Amino acid sequence: MSRPSLDHIVILIPHDSLLSLSDRLQDYFVVAPGGTHADGLTSNKLILLPDGVYIEFIAFAKDASPEQRRKHRWGNLKENTIIDWALTLPSESDFAAVQQRILDSNAGLSYQDPIPGGRKREDGVVLEWAVSAARDAHGNAISPGHLPFWCLDRTPRHLRVPYQEQFDLTQHPSGVQGISSLSVSVPGAQHSDLSTVYDAIYTPEGSRALEPGTWHYEVPSGSGDGRHTISLSVNDEETAVTLTFHGERPGQVELLPGLTIAIE
Repeated sequence: MSRPSLDHIVILIPHDSLLSLSDRLQDYFVVAPGGTHADGLTSNKLILLPDGVYIEFIAFAKDASPEQRRKHRWGNLKENTIIDWALTLPSESDFAAVQQRILDSNAGLSYQDPIPGGRKREDGVVLEWAVSAARDAHGNAISPGHLPFWCLDRTPRHLRVPYQEQFDLTQHPSGVQGISSLSVSVPGAQHSDLSTVYDAIYTPEGSRALEPGTWHYEVPSGSGDGRHTISLSVNDEETAVTLTFHGERPGQVELLPGLTIAIE
């Protein structure tokens, strides 16, 4: 069975902040060019990490209408926060087994069949993928970040995430090497069903010896550095996704105003 890897973390920012991102983060990170998504509504820039995971800073176009934003999965979420995160698999054909395990778990949640997506890089290379997000028993999308969405490549992943081909883009002044852990806090009423889905995604074999509510993830590079754990906790006041980096030097780094990430 193919085990899922952590693919990327999504941070929503204003369009003007996207334009000035490289200058803001130059003392901590090398910011890679992204591009504009196929729908023309959003564009991005990336921080590629040596473990093969990346941080995606995404912004809506200045001329995106309120109606367009309202219909978008991320259109009404808080800017300057981590809003979502994605897993991937070696092949899109592996995803049907994941969908079936989640259906068999009887949690009342499921993943839709993958929907095509893509973007054009600044150098003109066209990237293609398919995404799948979680739905409730009525077919409604659940809140982004509660569960991962899936980003399944239809063009080679290295075109989308050139962390090996463009090694210099992963050499960050902060010494950050990858994502050590990811924590998700959710309302108590949803915790049990969400935990059941995480169990189905990762299966018990992948998370032995970990505390309940904690699962082990892989990274694209296969690196064993960092804890590589996802944890699910209860917070009835605020749903949040938080990260911890691992790197050469412990400390912390402020990605954006109000968004500071610890480095282990």
